[in-house]
Amino acid sequence: MSGRKRIQVEESEWYRLQREASRLKDIQRSLPGLIKEVRRQTHDDLERVFGVIEDRQRSVEQVVEGLSEQTRRLETETQQRLQAQARRWAEELRASAGELRKETREHLAEQAHRLRGEIADERRRRQADVQRLATELGELVQDQERAAVIARDALSDARAMHRLIRDTLPHQRYAAGRLASLEQHLDRADGNIAQARFDAALATAQGAYQELSELRLDLEQRDREQRYLQVQASEQILVIQLQIKNSAVQPVYGAEGEVLDDVDLDVDYWSRGELTALRAETAALEQRIKDENQPPDAQELRDIVEHRAPAFEQRLAAIVGRAGQRLIASQQRVNLAEAVVQTLEDMTAYELDEVTYLGQDQREAYFAKLVHRNQNEMVIEVAPAEGDSGGSVLRVLSYDHDTTARDELDDRGRALSRQLQAHGIQASEPQAEEGDPDPAYRDFKALGQAPTQTQGQALPSTATES
Repeated sequence: MSGRKRIQVEESEWYRLQREASRLKDIQRSLPGLIKEVRRQTHDDLERVFGVIEDRQRSVEQVVEGLSEQTRRLETETQQRLQAQARRWAEELRASAGELRKETREHLAEQAHRLRGEIADERRRRQADVQRLATELGELVQDQERAAVIARDALSDARAMHRLIRDTLPHQRYAAGRLASLEQHLDRADGNIAQARFDAALATAQGAYQELSELRLDLEQRDREQRYLQVQASEQILVIQLQIKNSAVQPVYGAEGEVLDDVDLDVDYWSRGELTALRAETAALEQRIKDENQPPDAQELRDIVEHRAPAFEQRLAAIVGRAGQRLIASQQRVNLAEAVVQTLEDMTAYELDEVTYLGQDQREAYFAKLVHRNQNEMVIEVAPAEGDSGGSVLRVLSYDHDTTARDELDDRGRALSRQLQAHGIQASEPQAEEGDPDPAYRDFKALGQAPTQTQGQALPSTATES
């Protein structure tokens, strides 16, 4: 008579949690060694940003030199404030390079909030300055000849600002069509001058200049914010990528947190490719951040900095934790099979004949075959329990040429469970399974060559009965 017995073996919860904590701490400890590389990239990225800003600054200075006296004074003051703001942001970004702590992310969010407040403050100051300038110009208009000069100067200033925006700022990205609309105002002021309507020309040119000035400030601030957020997002993705690289091979910890000698954890293998998938996702996001044709806007970049990058970090810790758990569970399956074999050899006249993993894959079920001198056989299968619990499912498959009483098989299963429990293994009471065990389990060569989940195929039915 042949029979099948199933015994559930649980792993202690404290051991699982301890290993996950070890994995997470190991990832965090690796970060200081990566800071130098992160700071180097952040420095290079900031240099590129400042290259763009400095090139634009030179263009602004050339335009400002050609403005009327009052307008030149206003633009010079504004530019000084923008330069001071740029220096402050660069210093803060350099100081926080490579840090992914929650406090750092909150500080970056606070910086973004402060920048938006500074934009609003600068806009209010600009409106007040332009209004003051308009009043001063109005007081200077004493006659038609003087009015004509002032109106032409105002129009010249406005056209200079229009050209500056057109040639140096991403107006189509942030304010599509706005510049063309304001150009119509300038053309109208030009027509008023041609008709000697200098008061109307002055009012139109001043109004257009004020709107162009505000547009320039808005575009400058939005472009800077986008570029700085791009630096932050690139930096955080680089940190994750370096952590992935650093985490690919890890030490293995025992039950007491000690490092096991001569054992390495291949995280991608034991995570069934999760590390490769995460690496691909971060590479795709890196390309998205650097997309020059359709660059991400500030909102998308903030989402990367505040949410997506931290989520990648948490995912990496979980992947490394699961991989370590699966390796330990695999070794426990071997240990459990050895304990079962030893117990059965002590209880019966069976002896160990051969062992194998399903598909020669250590992540899969482990098998051991015992043979009696009368040619009866038993196959021990220790398979991983569902859900990455760290537990195992033990099945004892009996292949008897003679007749073995059902009661004898039941007694053997209960005795085996008691022996495992006596050795500190949390084993459940055995459960009988209906029918005879599949003879395919006896063919260890076929089991060793069977396709596995890692190869993208389902386990054969002979290896998944429960």
